[in-house]
Amino acid sequence: MSDLQQLAAQWQAAYRAYTDAHEANRYVAADDPAAAARIAPTYRRVARLWRELAALKSTPWWAKAAALHAAETFDHQAEVNERVAAGGQATGPHHLHAPVEGGEQ
Repeated sequence: MSDLQQLAAQWQAAYRAYTDAHEANRYVAADDPAAAARIAPTYRRVARLWRELAALKSTPWWAKAAALHAAETFDHQAEVNERVAAGGQATGPHHLHAPVEGGEQ
């Protein structure tokens, strides 16, 4: 299995965990510390894997740019949720973006 295939499989598992956490939080208030604590690590894991995918030599420049932007977005959402989980307030809107249908392709 190539590095890309291994990372893609890890990314799919991480994104699946994120969507599961997102679904579990569907009817929970956005400022619920338990819900935020549940989803924050899934954001971090997906962000890390986006960066690893971008770091592959075989990744085209445009895919690197997209992956790095996605990583920044997931890291930002992790930070927002980490603040909420710690009992703090999120600054600005902190509604989580919905998972993309077919994200496992």
